[in-house]
Formats: sequence, structure tokens, C-alpha cells
Amino acid sequence: MKKVLVASLLLPFFAFKCDKSVQDTFLEGKVVRITCASFVIQVLNNDTVGEDGWKDITNNNAVYDNVFTAGNACTIPSEIKAGNIIRFKIDPSAKDGCVACMLYDGAPKARFAIKEVSLVQGK
Repeated sequence: MKKVLVASLLLPFFAFKCDKSVQDTFLEGKVVRITCASFVIQVLNNDTVGEDGWKDITNNNAVYDNVFTAGNACTIPSEIKAGNIIRFKIDPSAKDGCVACMLYDGAPKARFAIKEVSLVQGK
């Protein structure tokens, strides 16, 4: 009886857990920061992708939601700059890599490779 009671009390916590999943649809995001160690993107049109409450230690601890690090930054076109709005898809089959330096810059823990990247807004 106790087991049933405990399970029924815990069930609501598991039922309403936030699911930060990856989908095969086009997303739009703002390039928050580009360093030799990380390429940080904030997803603008889908709040189920990325990490919430991330603090950018290089920008006075500014707080962002729905952010992730692009794991394949070396394949992103060089014309993409910080502040640009881009359109892309998450690529779950891509290999993670592209380490350009060993700088620690406090990048988001969420990390995805992206594909089909295009510039939507920016210089």
C-alpha cells in the first residue's frame, strides 16, 4: 500500500517534466557568441531545444534560455557572425568535433551539431 501511495505522489513530477528534445525541423536562432572554443546559439522559435538559465560569463553573466553550443562550428559558414539570426536544422547523426582551442569560456552543456545553415538577418 505504501508503494502505491509513494508512486502516486511522485507521478505528477515525472508527468510534467520539461522535455528538451531535438526535432528534424528548421529552427531559427540568434548567434549569441563565437569564440575559438564555442559557437553559442539561442533558439528563438522553439522553447524545447537547448539549456535554460545559461549565464554568459564573457558578457557580465547575461542569462539566456534555449541555448546550446554548436558541436560542428568548423563547418558553419564564416560569414555567420555574433548577433546574426540564422536558420538551421539539428543534425543528430553528425560527429561532434571542431575544437579550435582549449579556452574555457563556460559554454552551455547542451551541444548539438547543426546543418543546412543559412543567414536570415544580419550583416
